[in-house]
Amino acid sequence: MTAWRTPANRALLERMLTALEQRQPDAPANQLVAAESMTFNWPNLKACLADSLGCDDETRCQTMMRQLAATDTPFMLFSYQFGTLRNQMLKLALDDGAIADAQRIMTLFEEMEESFAAIYLEIFLNRLGTRNHLRLSHIRALNDKNLLSYFESHLEWMATLIEATRQRDPQGMPELDPNHCKFGKWLSDEGVRLIRDHSYIAQIRELHEAMHHIIAEIDELIVQPRASGPVYAILKKAETYSLELGNEISLLNSIVIMSVYSKDTLTGFLSRRFLDRVLANQMEIAKATESAFSVIMFDIDHFKDLNDRYGHQTGDLALEHLAGIVRDTLRQSDLIFRYGGEEFLLVCPSTKLPQARLLAEKLRLRIEACPVPHDPPLPLSASFGVSEVAPGTYEVVDTRLVHEVIAACDGKLYAAKRGGRNRVV
Repeated sequence: MTAWRTPANRALLERMLTALEQRQPDAPANQLVAAESMTFNWPNLKACLADSLGCDDETRCQTMMRQLAATDTPFMLFSYQFGTLRNQMLKLALDDGAIADAQRIMTLFEEMEESFAAIYLEIFLNRLGTRNHLRLSHIRALNDKNLLSYFESHLEWMATLIEATRQRDPQGMPELDPNHCKFGKWLSDEGVRLIRDHSYIAQIRELHEAMHHIIAEIDELIVQPRASGPVYAILKKAETYSLELGNEISLLNSIVIMSVYSKDTLTGFLSRRFLDRVLANQMEIAKATESAFSVIMFDIDHFKDLNDRYGHQTGDLALEHLAGIVRDTLRQSDLIFRYGGEEFLLVCPSTKLPQARLLAEKLRLRIEACPVPHDPPLPLSASFGVSEVAPGTYEVVDTRLVHEVIAACDGKLYAAKRGGRNRVV
């Protein structure tokens, strides 16, 4: 029998709950947590504890904990409320001069919180394992992994971490040293040559090292008797690191695509024949990293008139000029395709709609401000359509879905043209 379930300790807690209910039926205003939309609040917390003590039935508390864990409600919210209840009991005991009772209450609440945290951790581990498996399945579905193979290996690393934590097995933990994993080795070698910004390399290395250091943190805890709450918090942090690292690797992967895929000879942009494959991969990556991306389609306004008046050689000069502006404006990780004669498509990883619209507007302004070098200089303008692709809006990636994404962005582009051109829609 655990200490808080012994007759003497149950009697103490029941007595304190009764006294608390008589003196202070509701939580003090400054102790309330805005959690009414969730499955717990101050009255529910007291009621579940009373059930556990009075009739030896922990069902209500366990149900509450399972509901909280199932909705990914941070355990700290429950812990705060539970700590408030403990503090109120302590205050009653100290007001009565019962120092020994106060000490027992502290010990009993620590034990109770650990039992609740263990339930929470068990359910969180199951949910985390499922989420990690789904992310891994999306990466494994990629046609061309390139650098994403490193994210795949780290998702496998996470799976090992989850299982070792579930078993409370320090010997089963994954690799601790970030320099011994495949990505760590790549980052110190090829990565340095690929990434122009050395501060960006340092940022990625710091994230990668922090993720591996999780092992050291958990190793110290899982052998301790009351560590479920802290272990849960560390695993939450590990999941965040995993998604951030996957996002960074996906951005680096885009740089690789731009450097190794064959290009259109005139503009140096990616050829359209790779678009479906790249876009499908990006949709799988978005599901794995839980990060939306955006697609921007644009074309040069009245390009046919320019060709007809000045000839195709001047038209080609205009396309080369525009390509230079685009390269100088985009991030290194943005993917740019020559979609048609004077029509282009941008895939912007980890970019939500507001950011993508700002990027399109920046590009529009630069094109408008930089005429084609010619005698006389030839002004250019472009129209833009912008769409966001959110991973929560689709389940299975197929050719039909890829074409729908392109069609939606194309529709925005034509809306910009109908609206008077030289604008972003």
